[in-house]
Amino acid sequence: MSISDEKAKIRKEMRRRRLEIPSYKLAGINDSLPGFISSIEDEELQTKLSDAKRIALYRAFKGEVPVDGLSEFFMKKGITCCFPKIENGIMTFYDCGSLDEDEFEESSIGIKEPSSGKKEVDPKSIDIVVLPAVAYNEEGTRLGMGGGYYDRYIGALGTERPYLLGICYEFQICSDIPVETQDISADFIAVIPEEEYGE
Repeated sequence: MSISDEKAKIRKEMRRRRLEIPSYKLAGINDSLPGFISSIEDEELQTKLSDAKRIALYRAFKGEVPVDGLSEFFMKKGITCCFPKIENGIMTFYDCGSLDEDEFEESSIGIKEPSSGKKEVDPKSIDIVVLPAVAYNEEGTRLGMGGGYYDRYIGALGTERPYLLGICYEFQICSDIPVETQDISADFIAVIPEEEYGE
């Protein structure tokens, strides 16, 4: 089996498991995530969070870990939050002052993206990126949806890249993810235990 076939197999299984999580469980995770992240006893993570002035997040789609509550938590602390938009095959980030409907518009596949007319964020001004992912291995290497957007965006920054925070469900830790040179790795992975999302 080729590497691309192996990745496709893992993606299919992880997407299936994400879609099985009940909506009320997702709502509970969204509400509890700020406290969960704040309680993690990792000095580097907490220092990065306390020093951050701009954090990149995402709008969850099809069972991804919901981070809207985390975004609102950061905004209330005065941290600028930016979100990704795909245009002409390129991912860029734009600041959004809130999660209000007029700040976002739906992409052609239904993902909420920053609405038109916003100013593009300088990648070097982002202190932390909260990564969406399909899976991670134990070393933190990320398996995305296959578009390579985050790999290219982060890879282009070289040693000036932001701190990368992965947040995933316990089942998304997958030992047999095939690793390629362009695949980025999270600096820290916050793993949501099964009891938080399981039946």
